[in-house]
Amino acid sequence: MTIYSFERLPSTQKWLVEKVASGEVKPPCAVITELQTEGVGSRGSRWIGRRGNFFASVALPATMLPSDLPLGATSIYFAFLMKKTVQKAGSSAWLKWPNDLYLEDRKIGGCITAKKGGNMIVGIGVNMVDAPRGFGVLDIKTTPMELLETFLENLKNPPSWKQIFSNYRLEFEKSKNYCTHAGDETLQLRDAVLQNDGSLMIGKRRVVSSR
Repeated sequence: MTIYSFERLPSTQKWLVEKVASGEVKPPCAVITELQTEGVGSRGSRWIGRRGNFFASVALPATMLPSDLPLGATSIYFAFLMKKTVQKAGSSAWLKWPNDLYLEDRKIGGCITAKKGGNMIVGIGVNMVDAPRGFGVLDIKTTPMELLETFLENLKNPPSWKQIFSNYRLEFEKSKNYCTHAGDETLQLRDAVLQNDGSLMIGKRRVVSSR
């Protein structure tokens, strides 16, 4: 898989979306940058970038995705794959529903996805060396490029959604101490029930990840 590397970009996600749309790059491919100045986080928020942290995006043809992967569960799927990637290297990170990587009670990163035509664009950010106040830093020693290469290696034979979900179902219990957002509304997860497609039932309300 081709990896495009930069010293500085406003956003790896925006760069890859634009380049794939224009035909300048062909999926599967990835982009990584040492410094990101206008990163996109959950719900369109700004992901603050510090040099040395992990800023990368991956473009995959939809044909490379597991056939049983629900579209609404893609952020869970890829965020969990990244969690497994760092966990295999010794990290204690866990995944808060639907796409936030946590270390104990502090967020250290996250994943956003966007389907563009026949491709899935996956953006991932992880604090590796520095973090804003209130956030955490990854608890293993590696480099951004090593982390990306290991993540991409895991995508060569991606697990099914059923395999991912069976593991994540147990970890989801940790998310019940937190909240999530639906539009401008904040929802407590303590009584949420995880569904087979990755969505939640909170009371009589179904909540779907839109990231």
